Amino acid sequence: MSEDANTTTTTPTRSVARHALDVWLTMWNSDGSIARQICADDFRIHFAVTERDGSTPADEIRSADGFAKYLDWWHEQNPGVAFTKIDDAIDGAHGRLLWDVDMDGHQAGGVDVFDFDEDGRIRRVWSVGGQRSMRT
Repeated sequence: MSEDANTTTTTPTRSVARHALDVWLTMWNSDGSIARQICADDFRIHFAVTERDGSTPADEIRSADGFAKYLDWWHEQNPGVAFTKIDDAIDGAHGRLLWDVDMDGHQAGGVDVFDFDEDGRIRRVWSVGGQRSMRT
């Protein structure tokens, strides 16, 4: 945690927040256990989409460990899906990531919006996917 000498306001550790964004899509593409390293203990994610069967299992996630378990399940349900970073930004306690996903030969894009805790770990994510690539 870093603290400005002129105030008592804390800001996230930028290097930890940067690392979290840098490995976010690696986690989605291959290794759900990364969530235990980059997500806060009280992690929550909010998706604007449902699973293929209409369910919303991610709504029940309340921890980094719960998210890691969800990602293991998600990888089993979505073999071969690949996410690609388009752009990202970190502004203090907040971050943004534009991404594309290739699923069954179809490309679409989306944006994830992050809140970081004082240690730079991801505390909240709002994820919205679209129907076209973010590259265009």
